[in-house]
Amino acid sequence: MRENRLRWFGHVQRRSTDAPIRRCDYGTEVQSRRGKGRPKKTLEETLRKDLEYLDLTEDMTQDRAQWRSKIHIADPIQ
Repeated sequence: MRENRLRWFGHVQRRSTDAPIRRCDYGTEVQSRRGKGRPKKTLEETLRKDLEYLDLTEDMTQDRAQWRSKIHIADPIQ
């Protein structure tokens, strides 16, 4: 799951800044009353944790080959 999220994140970050997908803010939340319990994680929080776990920065996304090699996680079955 982490690899897929980071692959999508890299794809979006390499798009031009005026692309429709770049206009969406990952941290945007709908202002409404929350229910009881722990708040749900946002995509931004999850991506931040993934980047921190693999020691990556957003600037690394611009070099596609390097990004793909850094986010690739070996298949444990093989």
